[in-house]
Amino acid sequence: MITLPRFIGPLTWAFVIIIGGLMITPGGINPIVINPAFRVVMGVVSIGVGALGFTSILAQSSRA
Repeated sequence: MITLPRFIGPLTWAFVIIIGGLMITPGGINPIVINPAFRVVMGVVSIGVGALGFTSILAQSSRA
């Protein structure tokens, strides 16, 4: 089994949060979607999922 360094998990979730933020900003990334409002919804969902993942990783590391 391959073990990754401890900083990979939080770094991955931080990346998801950053991508979500770029989806919300007008000059950010523009994924292939039909409706621009859907892009904003995807950005908000990405930020929410990233925040939940980031806090769960930090909670797991504080318990161990």
